[in-house]
Amino acid sequence: MTLSGGCLCGRIRFTVDSEPRVHYCHCDMCRRATGSAFAVLAWVQSQSLAWTAAEPAYRRSSPIALRGFCSSCGSPLSLAYDASPHEIALHVGTFDDPAPLQPRYNYGSSQRLGWVCCGIDLPHHETEERW
Repeated sequence: MTLSGGCLCGRIRFTVDSEPRVHYCHCDMCRRATGSAFAVLAWVQSQSLAWTAAEPAYRRSSPIALRGFCSSCGSPLSLAYDASPHEIALHVGTFDDPAPLQPRYNYGSSQRLGWVCCGIDLPHHETEERW
């Protein structure tokens, strides 16, 4: 399995050669980083990700995480926790074909906005992060 994707302007491209673990994230940090009600993240092993064009710019979004983005168009691309260097999350919307990347659970469920109803029937996991 090889999946591909990139940013809105096309400057940054990637491939992934493993099956992602996909979930909704409702935490405050992801909401603010994406400008949306929640993020949909596809976690892969770091070694299965290859940046095939330009690499993202990075910024520290909290004391525990680094986020990758396109410095040209601003597309959010990745999330990596310092404590888990072996894995990285890619935003599902950046994949060329996101349709098969169906979320399997919710994360940060206690911070879910009351009007968000997608994935309500999936398992829920809490987060300890608060920013």
